[in-house]
Amino acid sequence: MSQQLILEALYPEMEEATIGQWLVAVGDQVVTDQAIAELITDKVVYEYQSPSEGTILLLLPPVKSVVPVGTVLAVIGAPDEQIPQAAELEALNHRLAVLREAQLAAVNEAAAGDVAPTTTSQRQGVRATPAARRLARERGIDLAGLQGSGADGMITAEDIPEHG
Repeated sequence: MSQQLILEALYPEMEEATIGQWLVAVGDQVVTDQAIAELITDKVVYEYQSPSEGTILLLLPPVKSVVPVGTVLAVIGAPDEQIPQAAELEALNHRLAVLREAQLAAVNEAAAGDVAPTTTSQRQGVRATPAARRLARERGIDLAGLQGSGADGMITAEDIPEHG
């Protein structure tokens, strides 16, 4: 029977993580506690470990994706097992991401009284930590115009200017 691997909060205020890199591929055999992904939060970079042994049947969010807590990251199971719910899992992850964006917009609106539009570059295609994305949203800054100082050019909170 397949098992969904879900992003859980490592600390109380953790709301999202960035997929830094996958350490396995579909079809790989994994054992319990084997690192399968590097995840980046606003506080830590950590290796997500498999809770059980099996075969990687599905890897969902691509590298550089910012995903909310509750996102299905991967599915493991028997080598010959089919994953009929793959499209449903992707749809669930999409709904979680949309809800997370709506929550952030509501928080920003309450704090600033007005919500700056979120550009496409702030949601995808630009490597940035969750903290940097949050600051950019709050300050109305387009991440596409920034140069990152983090690992592999990733934009960090320190790279976000005070004013847009």
